[in-house]
Parts: sequence; structure tokens; C-alpha cells
Amino acid sequence: MKNPCVAASSILLLALFANAEEAVPLPLSSDSSPAVAQENPPLIAQEGVANNAPEKCNANTEDYQRNLRPSAYLHPLPLFVGAAYNLFMFNSTFEIPLNLSNSVIVQPAVWLGSSDGYITVFDDGVEYEKLIRVGSGIGMRRYVRDRSQGFYVQAIASLYYISAKSISSREEGYEENYDCGYGGCYSNLDSKITIWKKVKGVTADLVFYIGAAHKWQNIGFFYEGGLGFGYDGTKTYQISYKNSLVASFNLGVGIPF
Repeated sequence: MKNPCVAASSILLLALFANAEEAVPLPLSSDSSPAVAQENPPLIAQEGVANNAPEKCNANTEDYQRNLRPSAYLHPLPLFVGAAYNLFMFNSTFEIPLNLSNSVIVQPAVWLGSSDGYITVFDDGVEYEKLIRVGSGIGMRRYVRDRSQGFYVQAIASLYYISAKSISSREEGYEENYDCGYGGCYSNLDSKITIWKKVKGVTADLVFYIGAAHKWQNIGFFYEGGLGFGYDGTKTYQISYKNSLVASFNLGVGIPF
């Protein structure tokens, strides 16, 4: 009788151990997957947060990429002045950004024609005949803020070839004429003397500017003023610089490439 009892006891113990080691079932989610699978949603949420950050960065990147596009600007003021005197005066600026701080600046200019009257904008009464003025400036622009727009400082070196058939200049001169009447003879001074000169040569200048540029998606403009030094190879100082001093103001309106 002893062995059957031992055998029954052993079977009972084995059944108890089997029930104790049986895994407790985990609660199921709505999609009938174990709760352990719910560890993934936090990761998805974190990915969503991470994906939102680049969107803001991408917006700034687009602004920077827009400002880094090369631009071509037209100077309207010389066109208006030239039109008033029957001259074609074309000045322009090309900006080639190297980065958000520095840009290469190229400023070609072409002047052609014969003026209808005395131009006092450039000198004290100078008339141009068959004028040709062709050249360009090149320099660097440094933006104060690293945005490729806003305030900047700039240095431009320029070289121009000038040719004119003749220039008439009003200079002071005196020619005495006597008018005699009942009261005697009086001296009458005529101060108008016209001198014609043929001019051919080069002029050069180096000008330092302070200005500001503003850029949008499809248009931009800048304004700048500067002082510098000039050289007049024509030796006339009538179509170029006086006392080697150069003052310049530019206004440009343009579009990006």
C-alpha cells in the first residue's frame, strides 16, 4: 500500500507545480495584440516630434537658399538723367553670393550719345559730343549679419574707357568792347568763351560704400553711398574726377536668377 500512496502524492505535486508555472495571460489591446506591443506608440510619437523640428529648419534653409541666389540689378537714376540730356546711360550691378556673409559684386556700365545741353550733374557745365564710356567695377560686399541681406560694407574698384569727339566747356574769359554815347565810352566785358577738346583715355576709381539690401522671392533692391579716390587718364578733369575725390550713390532694383 505504501508505493501506491507515494505515486499518488507525486502526481498531485506535479499537477500543483504545473499550475503554478503556467503564465498569467496578458491583457489584450483592441487589436488583440499583447500589451507589450504598446511600447511602439511612444516611439511613433517621438518620431513625430523629431519630424516637426526639421520642418522649421527647412523653412529657414529655404530663406537662406533664396538669398544665396545670384541677382541682377538695374540702376534707374542714370537712365533718367541720361534721358533728360539725350544720353544712354546704363549702369547695373551683379551680385554673386559666396556664402551668407560675402558676395562678389560686378558693376558694368555703358554710356553712349551726344548731350543736347550742358550737364551740371557731373561737372560745372560740360557738353558731351559723341561720348563713349565703357567699363566695369568689381569688388566684395560683406554683410553685417550672416543672412546675405541687410546692412553691408563694400569696396569696388572700377576702370572705364572714355572717348569723345569734343567737349565744350564754359570757362571765364574777357573780351573788351566799348560802347560810346552821350555820357562817354564804357567798357563792356563779354565772359563767354567756348573751348573744344578731343578726349580719349581711361579713368579709374576705388570707392568704399555703406549700404543695405532687401530681398524677397522674386525681387530685391539695394541702396548705398560711398567715398573714394579717382584717377583721370584723360587729363581733362571735365568728364571724370576733380582733385581725385569720388563721391557715389547707387540705387538698384533687380531680380534673382
